[in-house]
Amino acid sequence: MLDHLVYCVPNLEEATARLASLGVLLTPGGRHPSRGTHNSLVRIGPRAYLELLAVDSTSSVPPPRWMGIDLLNTPTVSRWAVNAGATIETKARLMGGNTEVQPGERALPGGETLRWQLTDPGWAPAVSVIPFLIDWGGENAVHPTDFLPDRRISLRALRLFHPEPERVNPLLAALVPGYAAGYASEPKIELVLSGPAGELHL
Repeated sequence: MLDHLVYCVPNLEEATARLASLGVLLTPGGRHPSRGTHNSLVRIGPRAYLELLAVDSTSSVPPPRWMGIDLLNTPTVSRWAVNAGATIETKARLMGGNTEVQPGERALPGGETLRWQLTDPGWAPAVSVIPFLIDWGGENAVHPTDFLPDRRISLRALRLFHPEPERVNPLLAALVPGYAAGYASEPKIELVLSGPAGELHL
């Protein structure tokens, strides 16, 4: 199940204001102390959200930072996450290599800490069409969408592209059935949001 999409931006405040002018109102998220980033969020479905992610200028965490953020100069959808729940360890093994499930956390504006476990999204490549896996602790566990108002924004389309779709599609099918990449000269993730102001293509 799609959990969230990561839209990396050079400046969080400017990008949040730009999307607000287009009818997408985001909610401040918080800071990732060990990752050197901060975010804003908008709900795009039941237990699904879009995350705007930027380098946190107040952080001392050096590059390279996660989600390909140091390899991008323009706003880009760089990653997407699938909620694997209790199957996260099993699905992580399908990804091969030294894929490990590791803890993550984010400080909430109210002072609380949101915690999860995930497979490392990595600092490279700039864009990865293979989703990383996340588990918030079960269906009844606290999820970021619990703190997000319904802005009547929904995900209309998610499109994946890769220079070798025949190589990545078997893994996509195993991790999240129903998704496949088309051909493009470089990895790319496109999405279409629908809301009160119309459609927005990212």
